[in-house]
Amino acid sequence: MSNAFLISLFEHKAWCNRGLVEALRAAPADVDRRQWAVILFTFEHTARVDRIFKGRLIGEDAGIASIVAERWPDLDELAETMRETDAWYVDYAARVSPAEMETVVDFTYVADGEPGRMTKGEMLAHVITHGASHRGQIGELLGRLGLSGASDMMTTFRRPETN
Repeated sequence: MSNAFLISLFEHKAWCNRGLVEALRAAPADVDRRQWAVILFTFEHTARVDRIFKGRLIGEDAGIASIVAERWPDLDELAETMRETDAWYVDYAARVSPAEMETVVDFTYVADGEPGRMTKGEMLAHVITHGASHRGQIGELLGRLGLSGASDMMTTFRRPETN
């Protein structure tokens, strides 16, 4: 069975993240620091959650003790982390079997220490929707600062000149 749809979702996510990184790099140096902190910490939060769920998918501890960074995120480091993690998810989407997607994983939520249980398919859905939700928040915050965000639309991603 082909995972083309799932692969497409993760390729789209990677494209969105690359576009947002470029939009953030284009921001002026004198942007409101409080708003900028919310933007960077939110974007970094999505990268943490992606890595946490990657660990759960492969049965390893991601070694992340908090869903929020302890220090000011460095955009270049964040961009590289996201690039690597996004590439991993595209690869995983290409090779995960339907049976594996139904595998149930028990885990402990990092944020509150409560127990969790999801199928691997549900985890993949969470990674997609979680990132999209926060990219939307970041786009709204950038707009309030008078800055342009990045396209996040599947229709734009699928235009021939985009790929």
